[in-house]
Amino acid sequence: CLFAEQYDIDGARLRTAPYSISHTMYDMRRTSQDTPKKRTLVIIALLMILAIHAHLNLSIFTITKKSIKLENLDVYQLPSGLQEPPHMSDLDPNVLIQNGKKHIGDVHGEGLIHIGAWIFVTDADGLFLLIQRGPELVTCPNAWGIVGEHTTPDEEPIETAKRGISEELGDDLLDEIKSIQNLTELPQYFLIDWGKENKNRVDRQLTYIWHVQLGKRHEDLHLVLDDEVANHRWLDMETFMEQLNEDINGTHEMFCIPIEMKRYFDMIDISNLSSKI
Repeated sequence: CLFAEQYDIDGARLRTAPYSISHTMYDMRRTSQDTPKKRTLVIIALLMILAIHAHLNLSIFTITKKSIKLENLDVYQLPSGLQEPPHMSDLDPNVLIQNGKKHIGDVHGEGLIHIGAWIFVTDADGLFLLIQRGPELVTCPNAWGIVGEHTTPDEEPIETAKRGISEELGDDLLDEIKSIQNLTELPQYFLIDWGKENKNRVDRQLTYIWHVQLGKRHEDLHLVLDDEVANHRWLDMETFMEQLNEDINGTHEMFCIPIEMKRYFDMIDISNLSSKI
């Protein structure tokens, strides 16, 4: 007679009990007999997972990669005598005065002006990509939004957009870009006070708003998501607009900053999107 040790889920031993060789042989025969049934259950489970992915417009070909942490950003100040622009207003970047470099944490903590990008991404069918922020992020954890990126020192705005696609969605998507359109004539001055629940962070970001169209349907794209991205999904324009409006009206909480997203979402030229939308 043998002794079988039983453990709980954390590995702590619960008890030691006698276990016969004949009992072991019986379990082996029973396992062998149950194999076809188990295989059937596994196949059914896989089919259910595939169906859920298709229903939610998720890509099966998605893996996660380690995010690239930016250390320092160029910071700027407004010239003396120029009043700070209101939130979501046009601002000519040439009026900004560069004021050195700061660590990205200090940039947000001190509310310093920096440059970044927002990127709406659509596939060949005109579906919009949404990404969910990870639960560990300070600002808007678990909220849904679009691709965003900070501009590194000496980087052109359009290069920031391309790098944002590469770092958050994978290098492969750079080869799938059909067009990149700047949605505003001038970048937008964002002034957002995130409040106590977000460690009193203040965002003063001159933001370029981009629309990137991909040449393939989302089912045919290979995404390699940044590890700060918890999830992703693809929505048609009508559903996207409905959910933004629900957020703005307070009947649904999904997006980080829905009012801002809705304003620039409305600037996208729908005539260039698929006829399915």
